[in-house]
Amino acid sequence: MRGSRITISIWLLLGALTCGLLFMGACGGSANSVSSSDNTPATQEAATYPAPEVTLGERLFLETRFAQYFAMNMTGINQPLSVGDPVVATVETTSGTLPGPFAGQSINCRSCHFVTEFEGGAGNRTYSDFTTRSPMPRAINGFDHTPRNAEQMVGSLMTRSGPTFLHSDGEFIDPIDLVESTITGRNFGWSPDEQSQAIAQIAQVIRQDDGTGKLAAQRSGGLSYSTLFLGTSASIPPQFLIPAAYRLDVQNASDQQALAAVAKLIQAYMAALLFQQTSTGIYTGSPYDAFLELNLLPRQPNPGETIAAYNQRLLQAITALKNPKFVTGIGRKFRYHSQPFVFGANELAGLKIFLSSAAGATDGSQHAGNCASCHAAPNFTDMAFHCTGVSQEEYDAANGTGSFMNLAVPSLAQRNANYNQYLPMTLNHPFASEAFRHIAVPGQPQFADLGMWNVYLNPDMPNPQSALASVVCAPGNDCSVDQGLANTIAQFKTPNLRDLADSNPYFHNGSKLTLQDVVNFYVFNSQLARQGNLRNPPPEFQNMSIDQSDVSALVAFSQSLTEDYDDTHLPAQ
Repeated sequence: MRGSRITISIWLLLGALTCGLLFMGACGGSANSVSSSDNTPATQEAATYPAPEVTLGERLFLETRFAQYFAMNMTGINQPLSVGDPVVATVETTSGTLPGPFAGQSINCRSCHFVTEFEGGAGNRTYSDFTTRSPMPRAINGFDHTPRNAEQMVGSLMTRSGPTFLHSDGEFIDPIDLVESTITGRNFGWSPDEQSQAIAQIAQVIRQDDGTGKLAAQRSGGLSYSTLFLGTSASIPPQFLIPAAYRLDVQNASDQQALAAVAKLIQAYMAALLFQQTSTGIYTGSPYDAFLELNLLPRQPNPGETIAAYNQRLLQAITALKNPKFVTGIGRKFRYHSQPFVFGANELAGLKIFLSSAAGATDGSQHAGNCASCHAAPNFTDMAFHCTGVSQEEYDAANGTGSFMNLAVPSLAQRNANYNQYLPMTLNHPFASEAFRHIAVPGQPQFADLGMWNVYLNPDMPNPQSALASVVCAPGNDCSVDQGLANTIAQFKTPNLRDLADSNPYFHNGSKLTLQDVVNFYVFNSQLARQGNLRNPPPEFQNMSIDQSDVSALVAFSQSLTEDYDDTHLPAQ
């Protein structure tokens, strides 16, 4: 909660101002004035700190020296670049550019997954960026931008009953694999034939860092990576002393062991990124959450209750409300958003539409969005995959209406026999065209984005196959080889709907700028599905019946999931 936590950067700065030294034992826990969620002053209390592995993981998430540009242009591991990478000089948005917070340096994880870097200006982010696709440091294999929008990361490693799918097409199920692939791959400027060089660069940074850099001062009290990783020095304050499970003698470890240790710590940081909630996992940060609490409505499933059953119980409970108590914004307002902190009649109408399902919808008149079938409360994602028509819309805009329906997609045998023609670049296939994980291009109909189709049964991506099969081969699905593959065409992972205000533009291609655009998309595409004009439509569309009269209420409800997210929401010790 905000009243018991302060950001890493703030508590380090306060320690420096108070003691003249960053937490080197003389300060202890200083008292700091903070604000509660309704912006009223909170009582002063002793500062608390994120777990040491989270603190070090954040420093590694911010580390700019892992990049290929730094390796090629450095004069020394601990020396600043004379000229920074142009890719971080500015930040791309859908309406222009912003000054880059890492200008003069090189790329890092936070270059695409921002949080408070633009507070007071462009606004906070839920570890996402501001554009449709993120720029990459070097053009590799024809790509100078990522194939997909930078997903928001908050809650991406939340506890779940099924597999953890990472990236919008499910390429990763292990966050350590994702981190290792990212920081040694093209997002950091490394081409496939440079992987060993990338790993050596990361290990060199960890071994030779001397703690003199600004990042080390801000995040680790001026201690070097090797000191922190070893974890035996008496000079390490408790807030920086990582547990034994994360320690490594980097001076005597292999380069691969150093990479794995880095990835493990970044994973710890990623797992700590959660929306505001109690210790028992009840969400508390949004007007929607406040409405449930005010009306004594169920806020999470009962033990043993399925998510679907909980959502139906919630719908029954709100339908039975005779005199709902609304959240009026009196005594509570947003710190980072201009919208009022409210949940009123329009938001309630939207919630009912969101949770309602229409049996065999034939038109859009039943005011039933069936949204919760994929975006189920309380997490507002089923963590699975669906084809809602985003790729079809993009492809048809480039190639003509109906083109995606007629796009020739190869069978599994054809795909395997022509890997380079269709599938994504990998270490085994460094020159693959990625034709079907590509932005649609007018006049070049060979390019489309088929989502999970690129990963499922891909021999170069063995790790996620069992987890993906559990989704593709779920009861009731045709899992024969070619039909199972065909069922993955243009399927993408269901995003989390919480705090949507801080993660636009929306969809995997960033094609929708506003929530109105998103709801209108579903009104139109559910109708396309009913007409038989949507390729590989999700079965959930069969029970979706919404029209233009529902847009305002659904947008209002979606906005009620907004919260004041910032990096104070890290688990405290």
